[in-house]
Amino acid sequence: MALEIRNGRPYYYRKKRKGNKVISIYVGSGEFALVSADLDFYERYNNTQEKNLERKEQALHLQADNELKYLEEKLKELFTWIAVANGYHKPKRQWRKKR
Repeated sequence: MALEIRNGRPYYYRKKRKGNKVISIYVGSGEFALVSADLDFYERYNNTQEKNLERKEQALHLQADNELKYLEEKLKELFTWIAVANGYHKPKRQWRKKR
């Protein structure tokens, strides 16, 4: 995005990449160029804010997942200790009372 001043008059161009080339697309001049540049800046700013918010939410979800996995491991360990203390063993997949 480029707001260019030529001979004291503003011109606004949007830049797009196609392959290895950058193509300038004429948007407008004068007041329209200034308004278009402001609107594009506002949209980019909002998109950046939304992406940052999404990243923070993903980080919170990841942290919650990690905490749940930790709690699951600890509960399995606690159950194993309780079962062994009560005379059970796990020969294959199922807990059985020792004879």
